[in-house]
Amino acid sequence: MFDIQRSALDADGNRVIRVRVPALVSHPDELRRVLGTSGPLALEWVARHGGHELRGAVDPARGRFTMRFRRGVHPDGAWQITLRAGERELWRQSVFVQGKLARSPERIRALALRYAPVFVFSAKEKYFPVSLRTLLRSPLVKASAETLTLKTIFGKETVPLRELGDFMRYNGHADYLLDFNLFSMKRTVFAELGGSPAGSTIYYSYLEEPATGRFFISYHLLYAFDTKTGLSRLTGIGPHVFDRESMLFVFDERETPSSLIVSGHLEHQTIAFLHKLKRWSQGRLRVPYDDPRTLKLGTHPVIAVGEGSHALYPTSGEYQLSLLREIAGYVDPGLFGGRAAGASAAISPAQILIPPSLASTQVPGYRLASFGLDRLVSRIERDDSGHDPYRAFLVFSGYWVDVPGTRNARFPPFTRNVTEVSDWVDGAYQWEWDDVPESYLDNNQLILRFLQENTEDF
Repeated sequence: MFDIQRSALDADGNRVIRVRVPALVSHPDELRRVLGTSGPLALEWVARHGGHELRGAVDPARGRFTMRFRRGVHPDGAWQITLRAGERELWRQSVFVQGKLARSPERIRALALRYAPVFVFSAKEKYFPVSLRTLLRSPLVKASAETLTLKTIFGKETVPLRELGDFMRYNGHADYLLDFNLFSMKRTVFAELGGSPAGSTIYYSYLEEPATGRFFISYHLLYAFDTKTGLSRLTGIGPHVFDRESMLFVFDERETPSSLIVSGHLEHQTIAFLHKLKRWSQGRLRVPYDDPRTLKLGTHPVIAVGEGSHALYPTSGEYQLSLLREIAGYVDPGLFGGRAAGASAAISPAQILIPPSLASTQVPGYRLASFGLDRLVSRIERDDSGHDPYRAFLVFSGYWVDVPGTRNARFPPFTRNVTEVSDWVDGAYQWEWDDVPESYLDNNQLILRFLQENTEDF
């Protein structure tokens, strides 16, 4: 229905996006039925972002249209595209727009590698970050007999899971929901895609704030399944298919990071650290990068991952979300039992993921790949850009994550930490280290000592 065929820069640095609407040629009667008309199909496209608007006609013979977003005039970000016939809306989908960037892809990748985080998981964690290809093209998914029913503009459609990725690339309506409510943890194939530390993939993306010179490099972790822990796991209220977590670096124009924005759980959900010591509901924390108590291995921050939920935190420890209690990262039982902090940590190497710039014979490393948000198209195409070709799945601007209640979630680049990155950064809860107990800082030093003993090139 919506085939993004091309996304490229012209000679002036403007983003040019060409879209084809195949159904306009192949299924005109079905489109007339949706629109409630029997006359000629004359479609107009309208692109909106805030107070900005572009519009034009869809070529009826070939079902194509081209949008040009002028650098410095039309802002970067998510634009909503509406196809309509007169006052009747046919289709609504978001596309991501970036004009010419201030830094080359090579410079962006060099920075992404230099600061790529180390991640520390709970010893009980069963799910690790996977690639987009694994999510939708793994052998388990391709062999699955499961189906998914979606509400579309044509009515309910049943899509085999083995074809879901192909459906998403060409049917990314902003209101479509991958409704997995009928799948229990034991029934869906995605619950079997736990991944492995040694085969993990983590993605990065790049955004700019032209008015200030700030820029942001985000790291995205994708999971096939979110199990939660405790009561949520036992009751089945909370676990869901697909999960995405992220953190980002805030840089100034000198290419120096000032802080980390670490995300975990939804906005407006209150999270507590050590019961009431710290409480926040912003869904993200702002952590000072240069503070010596911010755990780093060289230039690489060490980030704790919540067991089951995959929420990211600035320190290993115990966190509370309503009735959900989760352990993030590694918590040394001896240390918190009163043992001296000089002993070695009993960390399993499989609890750690290190970036490609670090080497180890014991600790698994992850593959770091670019989302390439500046050139998203519907086709899976390999080129010399270094971007993951399976980023084509990200053109689906509907809801990937079906969670209990009404707050379903999208995937990047249509998450708020991408579409409203300045507000996301400036509205984060400020994490301070002064009131964190010494036992937690000592625990972090045990983690650091383990990393120093088992990695090279930091």
